[in-house]
Amino acid sequence: MKTVRAILLSGAIACAFWSPNLLGQDVHVTSDNGVITLSVMAQKPYVSGQAKTPVLSVVCQQKGKKIAHAITFSPGGVLTQQDYSSYGKSSSLVLKVTIGGNKQLTTWVSQDNPFQSFDYVGKTEPERIQFLQALLSVPTVSIDFTPFLTGIPTSSTFDLTGLRTEFNKHPECAMK
Repeated sequence: MKTVRAILLSGAIACAFWSPNLLGQDVHVTSDNGVITLSVMAQKPYVSGQAKTPVLSVVCQQKGKKIAHAITFSPGGVLTQQDYSSYGKSSSLVLKVTIGGNKQLTTWVSQDNPFQSFDYVGKTEPERIQFLQALLSVPTVSIDFTPFLTGIPTSSTFDLTGLRTEFNKHPECAMK
């Protein structure tokens, strides 16, 4: 009987210890004048021992009856120059994104200088919504890029299992 209790107690302790990890990575939420930003850090930095960890964010804003969404990738540093091309007055780059095992080329644009944050380019809100729905429907997403710091192509993986739950809590993020 003591063995059974010990096993049950051990199991309960293990569940309590590991349960936060089962929910996915923390989703950092910020709110600024009706703009909600939900951010998830990559599972690990791309340079060992340095705080160069990419962040994937969903930005939601309600303007009157319309709701706008943006998906932002911040690699945690500057990317190699060879990756950029012109996009109007901005710079763009094409990144390979793996969503649910499906690899696709996606276009991202930055107006920052140096280019440290990129917005997914969907020509229309429905196109952005389709990409966003794909992100919210899978547990992990990977983005391939080449950091200037190392010059070595790398891939960062984001655990999005908690993102859908947090997304649904905010009326500014509703998808109609």
